[in-house]
Amino acid sequence: MQYIKILLVAIVLTSSVQGISQSKFKEINFRVEGKCDMCEKRIENALDIKGIKIGDWNVTTKNCHVVYKITQYTEEQIHQIIADLAHTTEKIKATKQSYDNLHGCCKY
Repeated sequence: MQYIKILLVAIVLTSSVQGISQSKFKEINFRVEGKCDMCEKRIENALDIKGIKIGDWNVTTKNCHVVYKITQYTEEQIHQIIADLAHTTEKIKATKQSYDNLHGCCKY
């Protein structure tokens, strides 16, 4: 009986810790303008940084899926990282200067 109580306490504590660690991350999906595999590589490489668990952009759907640590980034900062690469997002438009510097096949 004592073994079962200890096991139940361990399960509850493990579940609580997992819930806390998962709540430190936020998952977002948003549209990002781009056209080709070079765009995909550029966007995903920029999102391959500490504090971002998942950074995936789909060239066909233009959907960007990001899971990030809320203690390190805001949603706006994620959009800014991508806009700084010359890729307009739902929230932030890329500058004309950065867009003009894109390779020809990447211009959307």
